[in-house]
Amino acid sequence: MEKSVASRDEDQSVQVEGVLDRLFPSRDVRRVLFITPPDVDATLFSFDTAKRGRYSNYPPYGLMSLATSLRSKGVTVDVVSLNSSVLKAAQISESAETFDFDGAWQSDLDAALSRDAFDMIGITCMFTQTHDAFQDVCDRVKKTLPDVPVIVGGVHVTNALTSSATADQFLEAMTSVDAYFVYECDDAIERFVDVVRGEQPTDALRQLHLKTPTGLLSFTGRTLPGSESLDRIPAHDLGDPREWSAWGKVGAYTFLRDPEDVYATVLSNRGCRAQCTFCSVRNFNGVGVRRRNVQSVIDELLMLRYEFDVRHIMWLDDDFLYDRKASLKLLNEMVRQNVDLTWDCTNGVLASSCTDEMIAAAVASGCLGLNIGMESGNPDMLRKIRKPASVKTLLSAADVLRRYPEIFARVFLIIGFPHETFRQMRDTYEVSAEMGLDWYQIQVLQPLPNTPIFDEMVEAGLFDISDFKEIRYSGGTYGRAAKRTEDGRDMLDRDFKSVFSMGGDADVVPKPLFEDVWAYLNFHLNYLKISQETRPVKLDQYRRYLAHITDVIAPNDALAHYYLGYIQKTLDGSAQPDLVNRLRGLMSSSSFWSSRFADFDLSIDDIDSAAA
Repeated sequence: MEKSVASRDEDQSVQVEGVLDRLFPSRDVRRVLFITPPDVDATLFSFDTAKRGRYSNYPPYGLMSLATSLRSKGVTVDVVSLNSSVLKAAQISESAETFDFDGAWQSDLDAALSRDAFDMIGITCMFTQTHDAFQDVCDRVKKTLPDVPVIVGGVHVTNALTSSATADQFLEAMTSVDAYFVYECDDAIERFVDVVRGEQPTDALRQLHLKTPTGLLSFTGRTLPGSESLDRIPAHDLGDPREWSAWGKVGAYTFLRDPEDVYATVLSNRGCRAQCTFCSVRNFNGVGVRRRNVQSVIDELLMLRYEFDVRHIMWLDDDFLYDRKASLKLLNEMVRQNVDLTWDCTNGVLASSCTDEMIAAAVASGCLGLNIGMESGNPDMLRKIRKPASVKTLLSAADVLRRYPEIFARVFLIIGFPHETFRQMRDTYEVSAEMGLDWYQIQVLQPLPNTPIFDEMVEAGLFDISDFKEIRYSGGTYGRAAKRTEDGRDMLDRDFKSVFSMGGDADVVPKPLFEDVWAYLNFHLNYLKISQETRPVKLDQYRRYLAHITDVIAPNDALAHYYLGYIQKTLDGSAQPDLVNRLRGLMSSSSFWSSRFADFDLSIDDIDSAAA
């Protein structure tokens, strides 16, 4: 006879108590170490790129938020960022030969593990590309402290475990892990501590998978952090903000500030009103947006500014300007209470939020740059991927932003959606050109586990998940596209000048052409318009950004060198000789760039005063 629900619950409770007795013999949690792994493992890491300061080095904001939650339970928390460890080691190493990627993070991890007797080790993983490094860190922790429970969580963990396509492969790889949290676990981890201490029954557990010899004990009930949790200020004292910006980038707009400035990140709300099929925010944060109390955000900003000397912050929000009234109140209070910071929205804002009233308030409160998530300019594709914007909305937002030149406005574009045609990609180009904003961040679609588009592509045989470790970003500073950008894109053999004539309107763009489309869009949307720009504020922004490209992002990009020289000549009367010499070196060593310059009727003599 089948057991009653009460009997099954009692059996599970007995199992859970047995697992907790094994993991926590004292049945208490008094000291916890939180760890962020390096963003990638050694195989994807470039010493030269790190040395130039191109890689991101974000503060472990999520772990600092969890630290505040645990402190409310009397738990002492330490945090170590191993991403910062490898970036710092690269910066201070004299050469690639003296740099030891694994040695850098392993020595800092070992030092942290020996610092105290920890009751629990928590390790987070946000990005799919971090998986290998994440696994290496988990394995080393368990090998070093085999009797201390290893608990993991984060966006990558959530996406992998909640997708039937990847869960088994993920669990097979993570042999050193004792328990998995999914989704936001501010409240769930407090409940966990209570259950370990015997202060709540086992059925209070949420969003947790406990490993047993026979499988997982899963508590799939979800508890979203409420206002009390959201309004707590993260434990910024567990890290030094000067460290983050000293060894890497914090956001995409550091080129607009002094390199010596201190940068930080802040989150004013969680979630996003959109339902984009390629995005995992809705899966991780749930439906809708939950805002912090405005004064709690202001208090955090004031603390960062006046206690840690932070001068610029990047908003981590996925929908920063959600709720017109609350957003305006926040921006106006930043001015009224003299926060005295500049800020950016690297993660992007929704086009519908960009009204004159909102953007004027953004400028007044210190906005230097923001990104708009456009993705496609084709109406059918926008509907298919469930973007909460129409072409009309996108053009309207662009009209507003062009009236505020103080803001460097960038646009996210994605190419390579399933069954995307030449006509649809050309629509993206044409709408982008009509918008006329400052820069277009173009990437090839990278489907993330447990998103609708990922499931669609797997079912249609468009995406191979046979090797879990190969599910990585194509974009970003560690992505495949980044490496090709640094190399100057010499792999493009075809004339991408006429890329949209390579197929009929209804033909699906073949994958081998994605690189050519990328190059076409990059030149025509980003570089070509610079020669028509006359506004001093924009020319100064472009000069700063192009110098950032030539010095940090892509030293082999001849187009960036050429247009930086053009701006120098326009503003100063002549291009800097060392820049011209570097460009001549790139042209003489690359038939690719020689051909491309001929295609677009560009000549070094245009910017070389000596030649003139």
